[in-house]
Amino acid sequence: MNKRQFLSLLLSLSFAGCASRPRPQDPPDRPYPHRGVQIPGPAGVLAGELVLPSDGAPAPAVLLIAGSGPQDRDETVAGHRPFLVLSDALARAGIASLRMDKRGVGQSGGDFATATITDFARDAGAAFDWLRGQPGIDPARVAMLGHSEGGLTAPLAAVGRDVAALVLMAGPGVPMERIIRRQSAALAALNGASPAEIGALDQALAGAFDALHRAASPALARPGVLEALRPLPRPLRHHIQSLLATPWSHDAIRHDPVTLLAAVPAPILALFGGTDMQVDATENARALRPLARARPDHAPLEVVVFEGLNHLFQRSDSGDPDDYARIATTIEPEVLARLIRFLQRATTGPATGPDAGPDTGRGGRRP
Repeated sequence: MNKRQFLSLLLSLSFAGCASRPRPQDPPDRPYPHRGVQIPGPAGVLAGELVLPSDGAPAPAVLLIAGSGPQDRDETVAGHRPFLVLSDALARAGIASLRMDKRGVGQSGGDFATATITDFARDAGAAFDWLRGQPGIDPARVAMLGHSEGGLTAPLAAVGRDVAALVLMAGPGVPMERIIRRQSAALAALNGASPAEIGALDQALAGAFDALHRAASPALARPGVLEALRPLPRPLRHHIQSLLATPWSHDAIRHDPVTLLAAVPAPILALFGGTDMQVDATENARALRPLARARPDHAPLEVVVFEGLNHLFQRSDSGDPDDYARIATTIEPEVLARLIRFLQRATTGPATGPDAGPDTGRGGRRP
C-alpha cells in the first residue's frame, strides 16, 4: 500500500520539488520588464516578481496563486516551473503578472508551518491590493489565477474585492475533505492497495475529518484525529496525522468552493485535466455545473475539461504523479492559449488574430 509513500502527494506539489533543470518551455529570454518586489503582508514581507508587458501602457494584470505545499514564486515542481512559464506567456500576450513565494518560503516572511488557507488568502488579498496600485497596471483590470489548492485560496481572497476575472486551474469544486479522500483512494489503488486496504484507509480518513469538523480548534481535534487513524499501519498513520492534525486541515475543510465562487461577481474560468489524480475532473467539474447554469451572462462561469491532461496540465494518459518529472512539457500550449483568450476577453475586450473565435478550448470540452 505504501510502496512509494503515495500519501506524501496529498494536496502537495512540493513532493516532487527536485532540482530544476531547463525545460523546453522555460523562457530562453525575457524581453519585457520584470523585477523583484517586496509587498507588506499580514505576517511579514511577501517577496515575488512583477512582470509587465513591453508596450508601457496601463496593462491588465493577474495575481498567480500557487498550490499547496511550501511553494516558491515559480511553483517549482518536478523540475518544472509552471508559474514562470505562465508569466512569460501572459507578458507576451500583453498581460502583466505578479507571483510570490508563499509566506515562510524563499524570501517571504512569516511561518508556513502554522499557516492556513485563510492565512494564504489574506496574503493573496494584500498582494492583489498592492498590485492594483502599481504604475503600469490598470486597477480596473486585475484578475486572480489559482492552481490546485490555489483554486480555493483565490476565490476566498476574491470575495469582497473588485476582481476583474478568476481562473481556476485544477481547483476544488467540492470541499477539501472529499478531494483528499478521493485522491487517497486513487493513489492507493495506483500503488497496488487491495479494496480492503482502500476501504480501511477511507474509513480512517472519514473518522479523522469528523473529529476535525466537531472540534473548535486544531488542538481539540488532535485526540480524535489520532484515534480515528489508529487502525492504520504505523508509518502510514504517522504520515497522515502530520497532514491532518494541523491548523491547515482544520481550516481547509470549512470552506465550500461553490459558496465562495457564487460570491464572486466576475467572469470565472475553471480548467481541469481529464486524467488528474489529485483533483478529479469528473467530480469537481460536475459540482460546478449548477452554479455555471445560474450565473448571469456578464459574469459567466465556464468549465472546461482537457482530456488526457494531468494535474499539471501535461499530456498523460495515466495521470500518475510519478510522471510529472518525466514529461518534458510544463503546461500544454492549448491550455495557455485557452486561459489567455479568456483573460483577454475579461480584461481587454475580444481577442484578435488566429486564436479569436468561439471559446470552446482546443482539446477541451465543456462538461
